Amino acid sequence: MPAFEEILRGVKSVFIPNPVEVFTKYTGGKEHNFVSLKGLEEAIAAIGTELHAQYLITYNPNNKSEGGYHEIKVTVERPELTVRVRPGYWMAAVPD
Repeated sequence: MPAFEEILRGVKSVFIPNPVEVFTKYTGGKEHNFVSLKGLEEAIAAIGTELHAQYLITYNPNNKSEGGYHEIKVTVERPELTVRVRPGYWMAAVPD
């Protein structure tokens, strides 16, 4: 039975992506992997450095009556910068 469960987990992983990868992709985040205490410390340091060098842009849609999925696209004119953004958002239609 344990061997069957392990095989099932392996087959399932072919069809269902890693939840962490899914969450980071759809929230615009970044994944930091580590397997040791030193790796964890390096990940925390990298996150701290990034937090001190990032900008946060907010958006309040003016088309609130148009519910559904809305794509987000952010571009900058400085190629040395990295832009991370979630691909879009869902919004319920708000009647006028």
